[in-house]
Amino acid sequence: MKNKFINLKKIYDDNGYCIVKNLISNKKIDLFLDNFKKKIISNKKEIILPSMNLQKINSLKKKNNILLDTIGDIHCIKYLNKKYTELNDESLKIICSKEINQILKILHGFNKFNLIMSMFFDGKSGTPAHQDSYYLDSYPSGNLTAAWIACENINIKAGRFFVIPKSNKIEITLNKEEITNPNKYEKIIHKFIKNENLNIVAPPLKKGDVLFWNSNTIHGSMKNVDKNFSRKSFTCHFIPQKFKFVRNKYNPEIRKFKYFNFNDNFKCRITNSISKEFDRTKYISRSKKSFDLLALNN
Repeated sequence: MKNKFINLKKIYDDNGYCIVKNLISNKKIDLFLDNFKKKIISNKKEIILPSMNLQKINSLKKKNNILLDTIGDIHCIKYLNKKYTELNDESLKIICSKEINQILKILHGFNKFNLIMSMFFDGKSGTPAHQDSYYLDSYPSGNLTAAWIACENINIKAGRFFVIPKSNKIEITLNKEEITNPNKYEKIIHKFIKNENLNIVAPPLKKGDVLFWNSNTIHGSMKNVDKNFSRKSFTCHFIPQKFKFVRNKYNPEIRKFKYFNFNDNFKCRITNSISKEFDRTKYISRSKKSFDLLALNN
């Protein structure tokens, strides 16, 4: 592991992201996908789960055996409904696998991490270009690392994940309104990419490949141009337990959270929507209209 990835941290630090090929085994992915098909796709009953598209717990839509809505925080949905326990746990075996932990250790030099957020994509929406640090971050800023895990070979027509190389070193000045209004923020990022003619990299990742990126790196996903293609994949966000989880890079208010342990290396956040706790702070979340509206074309 050490020799194989000897330059990985330098690549990550220099470019704001790095790619590890064949990191997750097909066996782990297939076990999850089999359960996903049984519990979600083949299930004729209404599926009530957190929807990232709608920013709330809602009935999720399917079409042509593809889940159109993105499942939010799939790693803790068993706390919302016990019938999804197996699906939940199979996702954790990928998201918090020893393979993911080994790469995070190379990038940060620590063994233990907090899993802050996760998502599972199947189809439909594109995600506007943004920096994770606008929505959630570590303190000090930039110690949050996210991962995009391909669970199938992603066809370009499905809307691939993209990053802007070296954008982790770009400082974008925002005014007070832009700091608190995600629609204005994402329009600024969209315009900035176009005006500066920034290099957009949308790698053709295959099943088991993982792209890791820094919270200050501009990234997103392209629009789906053919609804017959899915893009089964996870995204997940980690902070070394040494650092604090804060509101965002502009407001370092510490965010306390409930969690459960997964193996010896991860504390997994139980989100407020799932634990049904009252959250006194209004954290920033993007508009549901922004997903396809500001997403870039392939």
